[in-house]
Amino acid sequence: MTAVRRTWSWLAEPGRRIPVVSTALGVLWTVIMLARLFVGGAVGLADNFDGHRLMCQLQVAAVPNGHDTWAYLNPVYDTHVWYGEACSAGGTGEPYLSSQWYFLWLAKLLTPVFGFDHALDLRVLGVVVSVFFGLAIGLICAALPLPVWVRVLVVSLIGLFTADSTIAPYFVSPLSEPAAIIGMLLIVAALLRLLRRNFVTVADLLLVSAAVLWTVMAKTQTITMFAGVLPAMLVRPVRFPWLAKLRRTRRELGPEPPRGLRRRALVGALRRTPAVVICGLLVFGCVQFASSQSRWLTEIYHFHQVFGTILPLGSDPRQDLRDLGVDESLARYDGESILALSGPGEVPQGYREFLDDMSMTRIVGFYATHPARIFAVLDRGLDAVTQARPGYLGNYLPDSGKPAYSQENRVFAGGALFTLFRPVRWVVFPVLWLGSLALGVWLALHRRLGAAGRSIGWLLVALSLNTVAQLASVLLSDGLNDIVKHSIFVVYSTFLLFPALVAALGAIDKIGRPDQFLPGQKLPNTGVPWPWQRRRARHVTGAVRGGERERELEPV
Repeated sequence: MTAVRRTWSWLAEPGRRIPVVSTALGVLWTVIMLARLFVGGAVGLADNFDGHRLMCQLQVAAVPNGHDTWAYLNPVYDTHVWYGEACSAGGTGEPYLSSQWYFLWLAKLLTPVFGFDHALDLRVLGVVVSVFFGLAIGLICAALPLPVWVRVLVVSLIGLFTADSTIAPYFVSPLSEPAAIIGMLLIVAALLRLLRRNFVTVADLLLVSAAVLWTVMAKTQTITMFAGVLPAMLVRPVRFPWLAKLRRTRRELGPEPPRGLRRRALVGALRRTPAVVICGLLVFGCVQFASSQSRWLTEIYHFHQVFGTILPLGSDPRQDLRDLGVDESLARYDGESILALSGPGEVPQGYREFLDDMSMTRIVGFYATHPARIFAVLDRGLDAVTQARPGYLGNYLPDSGKPAYSQENRVFAGGALFTLFRPVRWVVFPVLWLGSLALGVWLALHRRLGAAGRSIGWLLVALSLNTVAQLASVLLSDGLNDIVKHSIFVVYSTFLLFPALVAALGAIDKIGRPDQFLPGQKLPNTGVPWPWQRRRARHVTGAVRGGERERELEPV
């Protein structure tokens, strides 16, 4: 019992409790994810032919297993040298860039360590991604400005929805989604770290920027993260320690004159200048990366948007093409994919003009003048979200004994919930997204809530805006082509709203408490200080406790 009391006393120290709990949860969810992926037979996601554009950069090729590529997970790759257009985006000769390459490279490096005979085994990738998933869980737990038991509940819900059968199989696949999923979790942790105080530092802003860069570089589709992240990065003033020390010195010399409204506005703008500069550099870097991707991807998006989405949802293809400024003779490709143009043959009349003239501005303008088409494509998008995962890709190994194209359902909480939502999708999803946005704004601007509690509100705002923007990105880019798979980030961002709403309940419970209004508060449950600050925090805590003991011993 003495050892238990000592352990509990050791954990009761604010500087120790949160790191220990966060580390324990990170390790626990790493183990849970590994068990979820491999106990009872490995599961993952079959390649839909997109995996080659990344795997070939590692100079490996899939080992044939005698089945269709889509039917089963094929985890083994042997060394193969690829040259030129054989390793590019769509045979264009231009490389496909993604931060997922680093996960794959690490998996290839570790494959011999795990005793596998091939050059790369995707099951090792599942181990690598699971470790980073556990790291992200621990960081979120450490950054949440809530009591410990609420932190455990929130991150456990995040872990449960990530382990869902709609998300986890991507961890063992040659696709680029795993890096983006981990990036979304790192963005959550970085935003909470950024917003939990009344001020931010340049280091906080750089952490958020790094998480966003990683996510966007994983898959350019996620560039819509700017919708929620940029406002959050600009909401708090930036604090420089040397300026704060200078202000304290000036206060000691005498009281400062009262500030007028104009001066306060000017000071507020100046304090946000570093954040504006960092946001500008972040946007510039992400846009440059997106523009460096193969133009072939843009061609696919425009073709599928016009001929695979706009025309099939209308009744007069030729009139739609006239409204878009496209040659009417191309109406014969109504409902076709880009594969209809593959193979030898002349380029169809008017197709080069289509490639040169078609743009996102023209597509948005078409929808603006055809509002009925907006509801038609949005209905297809909401239906794709309820399906949650592509039904044509198998999850099992060929020797698992499962039929081809079989899908596993070991963890189905999120998928089952979305299936129930399908008949009422036009009610549930708008209410969930817009309701979360409204609740987030209310919390973020609440005057009786401190900065730590308001950070939960800003997180809800960011997640809601990101979800809606991501859905718009899916519908306006590749359209209805493979829309269920492309909606994976809409699904996962919606999943994250549920634990964020639980965190919002914890923030609501803090409204009106006196400890909410401490300037730059450093309460025991507001997170972990930087490593170089912990010694100073323990020194201050010890000095305060020593003073309390001395006062207790003073004679009355």
